[in-house]
Amino acid sequence: MSQPDDNPNAPLPRKSRADTLAWAKQYTSTMAHYAQVDIADDPAPQTHFEDCVGKSDEVADDGRFTLTYATYARLPVQDHIAAVRKLRIALKKHGVDVSDYTEDPDRPTVTLYAKNRTERFLITADNTIKPANTLLLAVSTSCFLPPGAKQQKF
Repeated sequence: MSQPDDNPNAPLPRKSRADTLAWAKQYTSTMAHYAQVDIADDPAPQTHFEDCVGKSDEVADDGRFTLTYATYARLPVQDHIAAVRKLRIALKKHGVDVSDYTEDPDRPTVTLYAKNRTERFLITADNTIKPANTLLLAVSTSCFLPPGAKQQKF
């Protein structure tokens, strides 16, 4: 999700890392609310900023970045499918495109991938991580340019 379109020189949206992180924390909190779960302190949320990478693997030196922010909810594994179903329903009601949803009650596992096309970010919810009884709620942003930075051209 590095570039807003096929033009590598299209103006990027501007947002600071601090504002992006604050938004991600709020959005994952909203996801937890929709799923009717509480975000846990353990495991701790994970913040991962990266440089934007273009279609031809180019990396600018103008400060542009993406963020993946992951939070975790602790609840019994048998409750994960119901929680992610609630999240999926709420996301669809808010115009989010749920691109992939799978559940397997026999294991039990559940995975949801979604994309907010308007605001250009990805959403993930799944229980395929360790430790047991942990549900992942994460967002990944498109590329942002820090305020005041001059956008590098390619």
